[in-house]
Amino acid sequence: MQITEILERCKQNDRRAQMQLYNKYSEGMYYVAFRFLKNSFEAEEAMQEGFVKAFTKMHQYNGEVTFGAWLKRIVINKSIDMLKAKKTRVGRDQRAGFRYGR
Repeated sequence: MQITEILERCKQNDRRAQMQLYNKYSEGMYYVAFRFLKNSFEAEEAMQEGFVKAFTKMHQYNGEVTFGAWLKRIVINKSIDMLKAKKTRVGRDQRAGFRYGR
């Protein structure tokens, strides 16, 4: 099955088509997230959330770039959001007097 056909089926919420896309792109998207987050669990979370967002926003994909590039941008943005949230959380905890590593 061609990628364009899979994408069209995904736009119709076809779970099998979504699984095909996931199987095709998940490993690469995991490594994209891991390069940012340096943590396996967080990279898995960013990748999963990226796919969820991509599937819910599939109607916005217009084919101007490849699907892989579009998905990669979503995963990168999610990874950056997670880094910002972590930085904010650590800063807040340090101001409250918590110490890490003890």
